[in-house]
Amino acid sequence: MAIIKEDLHVWVNRQLVDAGEDLVLKVVPLRQEASFRQYFRLVRKTDSLVGVFSPPNKESNKKFLFFSKFLKKNQVRVPEVIFYNLEKGFIVLEDFGNKLYQFELNRKNAHSLYAAALDEMIALQKSKSQKLSVLSYEKAIQQILLFEEWFLRGFLEINLKEGEYNLLKESYHAILKTFFEQPQVLCHFDFEARNIMVLEDGCAGILDFQDAIIGPIFLDPVSLFKDLDHVWDPKELEELLNYYILKANKAGILPSVDEATVKRWFDLAGLQRQLRILGTLSRLHLRDGKAYRLIDLKQTLLYAIEASLRYEDLKKLAILLQNRILPALELKMKSNP
Repeated sequence: MAIIKEDLHVWVNRQLVDAGEDLVLKVVPLRQEASFRQYFRLVRKTDSLVGVFSPPNKESNKKFLFFSKFLKKNQVRVPEVIFYNLEKGFIVLEDFGNKLYQFELNRKNAHSLYAAALDEMIALQKSKSQKLSVLSYEKAIQQILLFEEWFLRGFLEINLKEGEYNLLKESYHAILKTFFEQPQVLCHFDFEARNIMVLEDGCAGILDFQDAIIGPIFLDPVSLFKDLDHVWDPKELEELLNYYILKANKAGILPSVDEATVKRWFDLAGLQRQLRILGTLSRLHLRDGKAYRLIDLKQTLLYAIEASLRYEDLKKLAILLQNRILPALELKMKSNP
């Protein structure tokens, strides 16, 4: 990291000299990422910027630059890109500050913070362009299969029986049928508290949007409301969902459908995400040597169990997750403190 930090410092000051602006005096490492990106605060005399090292061979930097312009054009509050060098993987951004929803959100301010976040979500979901990629069935199933490869076999070292594999296959089909029958809009794809900032003007600032794609309308709401850092009780969760539905109906992006259908859309969009996350967080540990997100595995699995228990066609999946997978995870976590 030291070499990257020094190279970024030298490079950004060259850009600032050419632009006739104040130089960066200090470079301070910021949060650890699940991706390969590294973030730094670039401190100047009277303000600061954010520097990013995003390895060009591993990250979607062109997509990040595209969505930065595209989302700003569509009135979504994303940080302005000030300088970039695709070859080096350096990007300099507007500094949104230190107030992450992950740490700021609580029951007292939840209504106002969620209102601000939903304003940005709706603006993002309304954004349209012929250049936007569409999440395919094949890609969605590949994402779910990370659950088997990295979580079940890789992390938990569980070898499923043939009947259990068949059960998972049937469950995936039911999940994805609901996943794709709901309205398809632009999704951030990771619209969670870790990627949202509280801005000085009370608005929400949106980060890490480079994976945005056309997908199920409830993928972003479930990412926000079934958050790993803020677990709401069923009544609170229902109130949050109804608040989103009201806003989405008013914005004209959600048709009028019955309550049971909406809840299934919400829950099963979340179930696809939760199975995928169990896989990606396990891969993060096993392949990339980053164990700091293992603590999130249990809550992710609990969300998946809760959602599948609500539906008759997923009850057997719920039983498998609850009676076999959850105890195995709890035992594994005792050996990985």
